[in-house]
Amino acid sequence: MTTIAIDPGHGGKDPGAVANGLQEKNITLTIAQKVAELLRAQKLNVIMTRTTDTFVDLSSARTPKCDISVSIHVNAGGGQGLETWVSLYNRPAESKKLGQAIQDNILKLVSFKDRGLKTKANSANNADYLYMLRNAKGLPVLVECGFIDNASDANILKTPSNLTKIAEGIANGIFEYLGIKKQPQKVNLEGVLETKVYFEGKELGGYIIGGKTYVELRNFAETAGMKVIWDEQKFGAEVKR
Repeated sequence: MTTIAIDPGHGGKDPGAVANGLQEKNITLTIAQKVAELLRAQKLNVIMTRTTDTFVDLSSARTPKCDISVSIHVNAGGGQGLETWVSLYNRPAESKKLGQAIQDNILKLVSFKDRGLKTKANSANNADYLYMLRNAKGLPVLVECGFIDNASDANILKTPSNLTKIAEGIANGIFEYLGIKKQPQKVNLEGVLETKVYFEGKELGGYIIGGKTYVELRNFAETAGMKVIWDEQKFGAEVKR
């Protein structure tokens, strides 16, 4: 079974970057927990280097034995946007492939500026500069999820649904790299009630599930003059005008 190590940067006494009412350690943990949930739903083995607001030093506890290591951070320093750091020395071609998949999949869901992939060697030019790339036991990447001191990025990071989307992008990038086709999660439809939904005078069939009203997407979209395209790879539908 493939083992993925998810490392939420900072924690405990180390808040990481702080600005705009946000602390990096809280953002990274929220994202990491959702990534772990999504990976486990696809039967992957997940190790998290922390699961609560605790400090874990840069040591072997941060770099457990695994197949893939993803360290999650938030940037600071006056820039803007999403960047993913990849290794120059630890299977660089594969690290770049994984990093690009994660970068691309986050950008599909979240409106970050694309800063691309980043690399940096140490002063001796014989190893990666970043600890989590240099010492990872598995194929490493490090994701910098926006700049906490940039107002636009901070607004993205303040919204819980955006943190979920970032996590989905990271997980989808890992799935893409591994060639995993996501299996849809089963939905409990017990207690479903039929109802009617009206759009511009046209009656559409609908259902009430868990107190929420749902309508058949294609019927609604085509009534509204839009097209629905099914994407088998994403196992989802896209609505276009």
